[in-house]
Amino acid sequence: MAGQAGWQQTPFPHVGHSRKLPLPFQSQQQARQTMQIIPADNLACPLDGQPLRQDDRRWLCPDGHSFDIARQGHVNLLPVQQKRSRNPGDSKEMITARGRFLQSGVYAPIAATLGERVITELAETQSARILDAGCGEGYYLEQLMMQLEARPRKGTAALVGLDISKWAVQAAARRSRQIRWLVGSNRTPPLQPESLELILCLFGFPLYESFRRCLSPDGRIILVDPGPEHLIELRRIIYPTLKRRPPPGLEQAEAAGFRLTDSRELQFATAPLGAEQIADLLLMTPHLFRTSREGKAAAEALQQIAVTVDVRFRTLRL
Repeated sequence: MAGQAGWQQTPFPHVGHSRKLPLPFQSQQQARQTMQIIPADNLACPLDGQPLRQDDRRWLCPDGHSFDIARQGHVNLLPVQQKRSRNPGDSKEMITARGRFLQSGVYAPIAATLGERVITELAETQSARILDAGCGEGYYLEQLMMQLEARPRKGTAALVGLDISKWAVQAAARRSRQIRWLVGSNRTPPLQPESLELILCLFGFPLYESFRRCLSPDGRIILVDPGPEHLIELRRIIYPTLKRRPPPGLEQAEAAGFRLTDSRELQFATAPLGAEQIADLLLMTPHLFRTSREGKAAAEALQQIAVTVDVRFRTLRL
């Protein structure tokens, strides 16, 4: 996709909202020919890997392991032995900041482009099971769900959002009960082998061997990573020395048997961000931990700034 320089946050009809998209006027027969979102049922026990089955408000393993469904609708499949801290992953404050920032629509073009890529990859697929590995507070997966529901083609999609942060999954569960939200680890995704057609990994840490185990033989991964110009204006302020880093290499992906089949970039300039948006942007990114005290103070002093968004979309296939 060609870069979209000069983007000024033109609202997308399918991003930034938590309601279903209105379909164009059509007959009832035509309306039935859109993608249907169905519950994902490919969960696996995080303790022994056996398939789980839902029994009312629990998921049960043949060996007797039981996992309660929380009041909000999500399931915690992260056993204590897989934790490296008491509350792994993003903090409640980071999740809250990210939710505010994303709902403002600044990153709406990223969600729209992701949806386009997914729909292209699933063009010949009548049913698809999709995992957002590291789903955060669920913004991108919810936007994808709405795009798929508006897709003028008969079929089904089962969506799973997985994150190691319980705060992230609790926030995500408030977005939609059509999506299966799980607390779990990308290192050992609690999903049955070869039960996914597509894995999404946005601004995350892909673990290709683990992903391969969960993917069907012709499964795919869509990676979304920052490009070298991403947030360049803010980075100039918070860092004494600026480093332009390319997206992560694909050596580990190739070693796991994946090949690159598509690569494109999205670049645009935001409208000026206000002080609260700047604070949220810093809090929701790794820059919060990488910058110095002086860098944070410089960011806090900003009243507004327009930034470049530079994102790379890469599709990998087995």
